[in-house]
Amino acid sequence: MHILRTALAALLLVPMLAACDSNDPDLDIVDTVVADAQLTVLEQAVIEANLTGALSADGPLTVFAPTDAAFTAALEALDLTAAELLASPDLAAILQVHVVSGEFEADDLDIGDTLTSLNGEVLTVVADGSGLGLDTEDEGTASNATIVTTDIEASNGVIHKIDFVLLPTDN
Repeated sequence: MHILRTALAALLLVPMLAACDSNDPDLDIVDTVVADAQLTVLEQAVIEANLTGALSADGPLTVFAPTDAAFTAALEALDLTAAELLASPDLAAILQVHVVSGEFEADDLDIGDTLTSLNGEVLTVVADGSGLGLDTEDEGTASNATIVTTDIEASNGVIHKIDFVLLPTDN
């Protein structure tokens, strides 16, 4: 009976933990991503690309974090599986497009601002519906991703969730 009670308690606790606010300024970026139930694919990708050290460093950094839904949409658009993406030799470069040196909260971002990602890709802040989006150096000037959640604080920077995976362009 004790085992059954423990198992039931664990089952009831999991949804509560998944719903916890990942906006804990004492956690670094990696720990904040790990704590967020909407960023599980990003967590796997960061580990696979061996970027945990870089994203745990002092910073400050700004991360435009694709949600699990963003990864699903990108995988469908690219006709890839998650396993294929995680095994890609370009995974680190793809993830580095999402990271900018410096801490830029939503109030710091204005339409037309340009930010240089860790892999050298220039991201331009653009209007996207009623909010802000990011445009990479691709041929168009439209948003490649919309910022859907802003200002998730971490001890070494800030995270903004986005709705699509940004891809490096051929500069």
